[in-house]
Amino acid sequence: MKKLITIIFCGATLIGASSCNKYLEIVPRGDKVPQTLADYRGLIEHSDAHVIDYSVHATLVNDWRLLPASQTAVNLTTVNYNWQENVDRTQFIQTDAGYSSAYKNIFITNVVINNVPGATTGTDAEKAALIAQAKVARAINYFYLITTYAKTYDAKTAATDPGVIINVAEEMEQKLSQSTVQQVYDFMIKDLTEAIPALPDMGANPMMAGKGAAYAMLMRIYLFQQKYREAEEMADKALAMNNRLFDYVKYYNDNKTAADGTSPSLGLAKYEFNNPENYYFNYGGSIVKNQGFYASLLLPSDSADYEPGDARFKINFVGRVLSNMRVFTQRRMDDVNSGGIRTPEVYYAKAECLARAGKYAEAMETLNTVRRKRIITSFYKDLTAATEAEAIALIRRESRAEYRGYGNNYLDIRRFNNDPVYKATITKVEGTATYSIGPDSHLWILPFSQTSIAYGEGRLVQNSH
Repeated sequence: MKKLITIIFCGATLIGASSCNKYLEIVPRGDKVPQTLADYRGLIEHSDAHVIDYSVHATLVNDWRLLPASQTAVNLTTVNYNWQENVDRTQFIQTDAGYSSAYKNIFITNVVINNVPGATTGTDAEKAALIAQAKVARAINYFYLITTYAKTYDAKTAATDPGVIINVAEEMEQKLSQSTVQQVYDFMIKDLTEAIPALPDMGANPMMAGKGAAYAMLMRIYLFQQKYREAEEMADKALAMNNRLFDYVKYYNDNKTAADGTSPSLGLAKYEFNNPENYYFNYGGSIVKNQGFYASLLLPSDSADYEPGDARFKINFVGRVLSNMRVFTQRRMDDVNSGGIRTPEVYYAKAECLARAGKYAEAMETLNTVRRKRIITSFYKDLTAATEAEAIALIRRESRAEYRGYGNNYLDIRRFNNDPVYKATITKVEGTATYSIGPDSHLWILPFSQTSIAYGEGRLVQNSH
């Protein structure tokens, strides 16, 4: 097989087009070259292949707040947080952990896809399943890249809008060109649809994809393409594979004394990695991988995103005074699946598609299915909507509450920014200053790093940043 290089578990600034002479030839997973099916499965299952960094995105959408003392410097965090369009962000981005992690993951999937047919063990069916699982993982990473570094999908311009570089080989000394947005979307759809027949309904663990993950990812893609009928179909298929919801209400009741207390740290048992909602698990960045969202801040005004009696808020947040300010801090440490995909997202997508089809009662029942596991029984009341706008507003509020700190809120805003009915300017007040960001702001697209552009040798064109 072709040489395996340090990118596998050491990280890199890969775009698939750079010279890699600086990397030494190594063998992954200890002292042995992958040969058996178990060896290749180990590459896909390794936690280092499951990091999709949404930390910058969470800052841009203000999922977590900064204290005034943390806003005095001009850096990438404050520029994104306060939507400073006049500052060139590339000056702060020598390298980009999110970009590098995604391409490292893609490299690993390519090693598996291209070499598993020659594995020394495993049946043809087992090999086909592992290749299919690698294709789902590859599509997930390309979805991250295309929705982070390129224009939001627009059928009128996608064929010419610059996207990212597609690489399908583990040979890193190639010279590849930047694909268009349309080409990347077509590639993801092809990978996922080719994978489905060979996949199990659900993976053996959250690191291994099943049909549920593939259908859920197709749902995401079709939502971005504004193909709502197709998105609803994929949502139904994903829920047929797994429709389970974690019971936050029961979890709150089981831990009520601790949850109602004022301790800034909640030492409850972790549950997110083995959450029955998981279709596929990805950490949301190195910090999230180590400690989840522990100690992240909310302002009191952010609590409006949560209904009275929301068990998620009661479990995860506690009121505190920091730097003479009243805030809420995240107090539970867990393995957060902030770069992966879970069933609530699929319920919300299905509800949105139903609302767009004029089926408001069905949309609200789908939304309420999730809420019954989130809102403490004594507070719970079914939500209703009489119009599409009312339904979608309620769905988006619930999604914001569910996915604070994940990539979902960024993806949601990016997608709705391209909707002529729902696109909107966001405004906030920080101290005495008012900031706003419009739906067409270039800040929504993250720029490529200086290193990535340099390694591209003219074949990677900087986006609008």
